Amino acid sequence: MKYSGLHQFSQPGKQLLIISATLIFSICSDQYTKLIAKKYLTNQELISNNSSIINFSYVENSTGFLGILNGLPEYIQFFLLNICVALLLLYCLYYLFFLKSRTILHASALALLTGGGISNLVDRIINDGKVVDFIQLGTGSLKTGIFNLADIYILAGSFLFGFLILSADSQ
Repeated sequence: MKYSGLHQFSQPGKQLLIISATLIFSICSDQYTKLIAKKYLTNQELISNNSSIINFSYVENSTGFLGILNGLPEYIQFFLLNICVALLLLYCLYYLFFLKSRTILHASALALLTGGGISNLVDRIINDGKVVDFIQLGTGSLKTGIFNLADIYILAGSFLFGFLILSADSQ
C-alpha cells in the first residue's frame, strides 16, 4: 500500500501559517525549557523521576549533538557548528518560504528540523559556543547522552523527512 497522505499546499496562506507556527513552536518551547533547566538544574545533582527512566542534569555542550565533535580542534568545531549549520539553516528557510513544490508533511518535517537547528544555533550564539542540554533517558548503566528538546525536534523532523522521501521514491 502506497502512502498517499502527501497533499500539496493549495493555499499559500495556510502554508505560511503551518511553517511559521512549527518554527515558532519549536524554537520557543526549546528556549523556554532551556531557561527552566538553567534556573533549576544548574549546580544540582542528577534529578531522576521515581522510575529513573527520565533524568535531568544540566550540561553546557560545546561539541555538538552528544559530543560528536569531541576531540576536534576548536576552530573546526566552530566552523562546523556555527558556519556550516547557519548556511544549512538559511537554505532550509529559503526552501520552506520560497519553494512551493512540497507537501504539508514535508514542510512540517523540515520546519521542525529547522526550528530545532535554529534554537541550538541561537544557544551557541548567546552562550559562548555552548548549547544547554538537560534530558537523559534510560536506567541503570543503559542511558542516552544528555540532550535537549531541539535535538528531539531535529531527529523527529529528520526521520519524518527521510521517511517521506523514501516513501515517495517507492511509489
